[in-house]
Amino acid sequence: MHKLKNQQGATLMMALLLLLAASMVSAVILTAATSSARRLENDRAARQAYLTVSSAARLLRDDILNASFVQETVKTTYTNDTSTETSRETTSPTGFTAAWLKAGKAAVDRDSGKSFTDTITLSVDGLDDVSAVFTMAPNYDITIVLHLADGGDSDCRLVLTLRENKADPTVSTVSGGSLWVRDVTTTTTTISWSPDNATIEKEAVVSKS
Repeated sequence: MHKLKNQQGATLMMALLLLLAASMVSAVILTAATSSARRLENDRAARQAYLTVSSAARLLRDDILNASFVQETVKTTYTNDTSTETSRETTSPTGFTAAWLKAGKAAVDRDSGKSFTDTITLSVDGLDDVSAVFTMAPNYDITIVLHLADGGDSDCRLVLTLRENKADPTVSTVSGGSLWVRDVTTTTTTISWSPDNATIEKEAVVSKS
């Protein structure tokens, strides 16, 4: 009878151990499933952030690549060795980045050696707002840093860079034209941005020491 009690006690202990082991396995499985679901959600949010920010970057890039400034300067030289000079802008940007580009060009032309910087928020139906920091350098190169306006752990930061074409002005001279005019020289200067030098890259992360 004493032996039977020992066997029953051992059986009960074994059952408790098996129950405890099963509970631990269930807890591990639940933790792993929760962690996996959270990771999938974070990955999905990161992909959506990249899609939103990169779409905004491409939208800005394409609009700026279609923009240009063309200035025409006409110098008239007279037979008495005097001359007059007039300038006019024959072409200017008309897209949705026109205000940015015009303000940037006016600022760097006015304050030679200084860059122009401005920030706007891009809003597109169905997508999160994107903040864009626009900088035009004195040589008309453009850098735009884009990221989600509300930030967050899944934010994506991209840098759009466009290099100005650096095209030489075209010069043409026509002799005469009237009794008092010796020649007329027209100089055409174009400012535009090349698709060959347009890049969209992830912003470099600077580590804190």
